[in-house]
Amino acid sequence: MHDLIHDLKTERQNVSAGLPSGYKLIPAAFYLATVASILLSLYFFLSKKAYESAEAEMQMRISTAKSEETTLVSNQQKIVDESKRAEAFAKWLDGARPLQPVTVVVARSMGKDSTIAGLSLNRNPEIPAHTFLQLKIDGGGSEQIETTLDSIYALEYQTYSAQQVKGRNSTDFQATLIHKDN
Repeated sequence: MHDLIHDLKTERQNVSAGLPSGYKLIPAAFYLATVASILLSLYFFLSKKAYESAEAEMQMRISTAKSEETTLVSNQQKIVDESKRAEAFAKWLDGARPLQPVTVVVARSMGKDSTIAGLSLNRNPEIPAHTFLQLKIDGGGSEQIETTLDSIYALEYQTYSAQQVKGRNSTDFQATLIHKDN
């Protein structure tokens, strides 16, 4: 141990005495501090590497989670869009009424003197409950229009924006038919 820890000031004859023996701990403290600093440096280096690897793993997890979230959001948006289209179609179907009963009632309401020269029923694509009626009757006049409208009213339809034009021997009638349930 004498070689490892030596006196900082050797004894010289007639000059001065050596340092007190407590000072022999200074080199031991130096070596101990050096070893401790190396161990602490190694510990902090390993801790930093562990932190960096954990950070990289966390970033990878975050990017995976974001891509999964994007996929789920796009799938959810597709479902919402399809649901909206289905709701619009269901609303359209609920509002759409068959037009055959209207044509049958119009045909049956004609008197002996009247004939149907033209009949057109066009459904509004945005509002299926609204049907545009164009009717041209030869003979019969306004009385025949009234009879026909009474038959249409019996099917629970109302007329909106009705227009009647009398010609020489024919009557043109136009209106929008709206079912009363809507």
